[in-house]
Amino acid sequence: MPPFVRTNREEFDFPDYAGLPPVRYVLAAAPRSGSNMLARALWHTGRAGFADGYLTDTHVLDYFERWGFDTTDPAELVTGYLRRLMTCRTSPNGVFGIKVHGAHLIGLEADLDDLLMSPRYIWLKRRDTVRQAISFALARQTGVWIVDGVYVSISRTTSEPRYDYTEIRGHLSWLEREARMWDDYFASRSAVPHVLFYEDLIADYGPAVHGCLRHLGVDSPERLPEPGIQRQAGATTERWLEWFARDSARYADAPAVMESSS
Repeated sequence: MPPFVRTNREEFDFPDYAGLPPVRYVLAAAPRSGSNMLARALWHTGRAGFADGYLTDTHVLDYFERWGFDTTDPAELVTGYLRRLMTCRTSPNGVFGIKVHGAHLIGLEADLDDLLMSPRYIWLKRRDTVRQAISFALARQTGVWIVDGVYVSISRTTSEPRYDYTEIRGHLSWLEREARMWDDYFASRSAVPHVLFYEDLIADYGPAVHGCLRHLGVDSPERLPEPGIQRQAGATTERWLEWFARDSARYADAPAVMESSS
């Protein structure tokens, strides 16, 4: 059976790495924060592992198909899974990364910081959370989460998007909860992440990626490769922004009523 995610194939593995990678990091993110773009940017340097979303169902199922698992204990499963990932997803210079959304912390059977033995953190955020929520709604409705035309085909949408004010408000609430999860997570562990905003990644790609590599203690290549990810915002996003601003003003006197139905 072909993998759900093409880049989970063995052909995209790094050479086998023995032992614990000296640099381990978490790309802390939320849906539609630009984490696919940053993960690809770091991967293409060849010096920062491949911080993909290995805790999502599709990734877990792909690697289960490859390896199987010899225990039913949830904590042992996740520990063994991450250790196996480290053997094939650690770049030759000893850097392993994983992309994690705040929601993934809820069902994790062990503490992420303990599992990765006090990793470094890069926290990717967006200033414009309304755009982020609209992007979230569009991706959920169309089924198109990432477009690169190389590893992920430029696929047709599973359905045409339809504007829904309540849905976007619901996604805004979700993103606020994700941000609080990461705030609480870092505070409880006295962890200091390297914070990067999506808007800065787009505006100043080179300095943004260099800053992440410096945080990991990794030398930058002479030339940074492009991430190979196509931005998905377009005319639909702009129209929905206008409609959302209109409806936010219209429902300003009853926000609780609107959010309760999301």
